[in-house]
Amino acid sequence: MARVELETLSIGELADAAGITRRAVRFYVQQRLLPPPTGRGRGRHYDRSHLERLRRVMELQESGYALDAIRRLLDGEAVEAPDTPARPQMRASISAELWTRVTLMEGVELHFDSRRHRPDVEELLKLRDAARAAFVAKGDDDGSDGTAD
Repeated sequence: MARVELETLSIGELADAAGITRRAVRFYVQQRLLPPPTGRGRGRHYDRSHLERLRRVMELQESGYALDAIRRLLDGEAVEAPDTPARPQMRASISAELWTRVTLMEGVELHFDSRRHRPDVEELLKLRDAARAAFVAKGDDDGSDGTAD
């Protein structure tokens, strides 16, 4: 079955997932190393393909490639391997996680690491139905949240 992309990323979420700054994301877009975000205005967003491309750019940089060479490599051109060894990584190694939040019902959300788990939409719908059944008491159809007045 086809997997459905459940997550769009803001520039901040993309930067956090890649372990860089928002300014660096904008720089990579300006340098044509990363495609511009999808959408217009406040609806602009990035997706998993942007994150994968960004990680590839960073990997090539760490291998010693110049930005111009990376751009040409990503465009499918042949480029010679760098003469100089890769610079030692100066920044601390961090672990980034990309969490997806799905609302199952009012007041109930599911959070999962979307790098480790990629459920189908049908699976998520079954999970939603099971959660609703577990949280909604039989005969309680007055819409109250169960708190005392």
